[in-house]
Amino acid sequence: MNTPERNAMLHTLTLGLIALVLLAVAAPTEASMRCGARLVTTGDRDYDVRSACGEPDHRSMVWSSYLPARGWIAEEEVWYYNLGPQRLMRVLRFRHGRLRQIETAGYGFNPDSPGSCRPRDLRAGMSELELVARCGEPDSLTIRRRAGSSPPRAPWYGGPERIVEEWLYDFGPQHFYRLVILHRGEVERVERGERHGN
Repeated sequence: MNTPERNAMLHTLTLGLIALVLLAVAAPTEASMRCGARLVTTGDRDYDVRSACGEPDHRSMVWSSYLPARGWIAEEEVWYYNLGPQRLMRVLRFRHGRLRQIETAGYGFNPDSPGSCRPRDLRAGMSELELVARCGEPDSLTIRRRAGSSPPRAPWYGGPERIVEEWLYDFGPQHFYRLVILHRGEVERVERGERHGN
């Protein structure tokens, strides 16, 4: 029998379940990561993490501001660990030498064959690690502030202005170059440029 109280309770439960699902879908974070027999946890020093887990497969910086006398100022250092095609990659974020956050990214890849680097292989959602493994360092890299809405995958990182990295890959005179926009170590979008060369 449907009563207003029962309907209100079902509505509240439904909203609660939707909120739980949305939290589960958000970028997963963890408080610890196992490296062999050792466990690293948030708050550990970068030296201790390196001792336990070895050198990361890739490092990058997340920039927070620009000072004319000093240049770009780093907000955090990001370490990527590629654990192979059967496991999710780990993304470790450090601030002031301390492990602040552990995230999981997409599945890893075989470092001997990370995939091809063709214009159509560049896509939103790729980690910076996968991009570097596939295509190497860009032909040109620019750090800049971009206005606009925040990326849909991580709305809490957005704002009226965000610092992004623009990586340019030139695929030769037969192709348009690609401008890869990265935000916080992930490809946000890929823009097509012009043809260059003879």
